[in-house]
Amino acid sequence: MEISSPIKINNQLIYGRDKTWLISLHQTPNQLTLSIEVDLEEESILLNMIFNGFIFHSSTELDTYEKSKWSTSWLTSQSNFEIIEQSNLIHERVKIRNDYNVQDFKHYRVSTYDYIIDIIAKDHQLEEANK
Repeated sequence: MEISSPIKINNQLIYGRDKTWLISLHQTPNQLTLSIEVDLEEESILLNMIFNGFIFHSSTELDTYEKSKWSTSWLTSQSNFEIIEQSNLIHERVKIRNDYNVQDFKHYRVSTYDYIIDIIAKDHQLEEANK
């Protein structure tokens, strides 16, 4: 069974449909970068979420994601940015190549105002972007 664990942004738990907005998504062969506007307690910031060693991403419109059986843990999610442990996506739906070590990869989920983005990558980093 999937378990979602929140990832804090600027030491804050971000949760709520109107807290994050996708600005852009940029893909290179080994990296995925999401530019996100995040509404924190005191201010709004532009943030780059950089996923290194990425091998999969999927962006699904919110209402479609909600009706699908894509991920069981999303229904109990308490964060707009989280890591999914015991991921159905990694262990059942996406078949990672045999020459890769499956244990090297993590399933991340980013919930924005309009989209749910699932990412399989080795790691992530957050960088504040220039306004």
